[in-house]
Amino acid sequence: MRSVRNETRFLACIPLCLVWALPAWAGPAGWPGWRGPTGDGVSDEVPQKMPAVRLVWKRPMAGRCSAGVSAAEGYVVVADHAKKTDHYRCYIAETGKEAWTFSVANAAKMDYGASPRATPLIYRGKVYCVGAAGDVHCLGLKTGKAIWEKHYREDFGAGRLPVWGHCTAPVIVDGKLILHPGKVVALEAATGKTAWTGEASGPNYSTFVVGTFGGVKQLIGYDAKSLAAWDARTGQRVWELEADNSKGYIVPGVVVLGKKLLVATEDEDARLYGFDKKGKLIGKPEAENEDLAPEMATPTVQGDLVLGICEGLVCLDPANKLKTLWIHEKEDAFYGLSHIVSAKDRALVFGANGTMVLVKADRKKCTVLGKTKLCRNTWSHPALTGGRVYLRDEKLLYCYELKAGGAGKASK
Repeated sequence: MRSVRNETRFLACIPLCLVWALPAWAGPAGWPGWRGPTGDGVSDEVPQKMPAVRLVWKRPMAGRCSAGVSAAEGYVVVADHAKKTDHYRCYIAETGKEAWTFSVANAAKMDYGASPRATPLIYRGKVYCVGAAGDVHCLGLKTGKAIWEKHYREDFGAGRLPVWGHCTAPVIVDGKLILHPGKVVALEAATGKTAWTGEASGPNYSTFVVGTFGGVKQLIGYDAKSLAAWDARTGQRVWELEADNSKGYIVPGVVVLGKKLLVATEDEDARLYGFDKKGKLIGKPEAENEDLAPEMATPTVQGDLVLGICEGLVCLDPANKLKTLWIHEKEDAFYGLSHIVSAKDRALVFGANGTMVLVKADRKKCTVLGKTKLCRNTWSHPALTGGRVYLRDEKLLYCYELKAGGAGKASK
């Protein structure tokens, strides 16, 4: 059995004050997990002009960790790892004061270390954490106390640990927590009781998305052999498409484009698929584009365009057979595992080099409106909510205020 050590310190909440137009936990959504409130990297908080950037607080981290940051319901949650132990740390969003730390023994050995890869998920007063070794914990958001726990091998029969650990972030669909230990599993979020189990050929490294096609609400993502969909109500496999997994990993997630599905991976380039009336994917792609073939970065929709990272910032037109409109190659932030958060005609690109770049992207060109260095090199996805950015590198967790009316220097 696994060894669990729960070190909890709860600090009383202090009065909350406004930041920019809204507090960091304003509204029901916040930034609760992987790629934001709707899991697509789209946010109406992307500014129109380069803001003034002010460091509000920072807190020490124990070491390298690729899991993203989550910020919702008044708290910021981040994964950490040191000395054969995973740490899930929670801070009061306004002040950065520590609320609690929950620690789990993890002596697994894997490439790039054994730290968590999956972004914690905040949902209705709880936070769901998945470690690279397969430990799953449901914790009270205010207290850090364990409510229930599972383990991929012991509870779901997971096989050999993946080379780079379990990376698929948990998502919530209709009150159910979706996990991917090798099968696809839906648990009742409140209790951890299994609602259904879906057939799959083993784990992969990207996170599921949700889409409704032909009246069927579907979970869509990769298992070890295929791109596939599972009925969100029952777990029944709806369709599958053989995937090129010859390298042993597929990291980018798929993107729902209305009634279409965009798929973009390093080995198979970008493809656009349609669906039949019963909600099954039509196997022949409607369009293909070899300019967008990302190794790790998931593309993002910006209005009627698609933006992606692949040897630069790439812009495609999904309405015109995925035509390449332009490629911007001049920014170091537009390479590797960079993350895009988009709005109508603007996008923030958070580079793996720790630089945040604001761009105006239209059908003709990409204009860099400003940029600023926020942290050291990082693969962790930031959280953008309430006029603040929360992000981490291997040494620190940062909270920056993005103040409207800033005088960010534009670059071309």
